[in-house]
Order: sequence, then C-alpha cells, then structure tokens
Amino acid sequence: MTTLSLLILTVSNLASAPIERSNITSCAYQAGTAYEIQQIRQKEGHNWEEFEANIMQIYSESKGRKDLLVIAERVFIQPVETDADSIHDQIFNACVQRQQGTEPLT
Repeated sequence: MTTLSLLILTVSNLASAPIERSNITSCAYQAGTAYEIQQIRQKEGHNWEEFEANIMQIYSESKGRKDLLVIAERVFIQPVETDADSIHDQIFNACVQRQQGTEPLT
C-alpha cells in the first residue's frame, strides 16, 4: 500500500512538468520489473554474473532482453539488502526524471 501511495503522490507532483501517460506506464513497468528482480535476487541469492547468464540462456537476443538486463543492472548495483520497495521507488523516480530531462548525472 505504501508503494501505491508513493506512486500516486509522485504522479500528482508531476503537474508542474507534464509527462505522457504512456511514459508513466513505461516507468511503472520498469519499476515493477526492478522490484521483482530484487525479490528474486534476495530469495535465490544470485550475483550479477549468474543472473545475466540465466537471462541470456532463457531469452533470445531481442530488445526485450536488452531492456531487462539494463533494468537488472540498475538493481544489482544496489546492496542485496536494499528493500524491494526502495528499489521500485528509485527506478520509478529515475525513469520519470529521465522522461522529463531532469535526471541527475551520476
């Protein structure tokens, strides 16, 4: 419920910088994917190399596989102990900022 509240709050705060609905949907999808990756990582104990190898084996070369690995790479730079909700929020917020052109350079 907390994640949903944060999502609604974040979306409502975007009124000052309009963002298309499809972009919000894309950001929500990316954040949800990141959340699931962190859950898997915490339950199964994968490191980056294991996870990447599994994805390369399961999925054929495609934009979807590349996108999944980009999201996963952003998850795996975080400590394994990081709460999946925090991962979700970080990925969602970074995506929205990227869409608005306001993502900080790291």
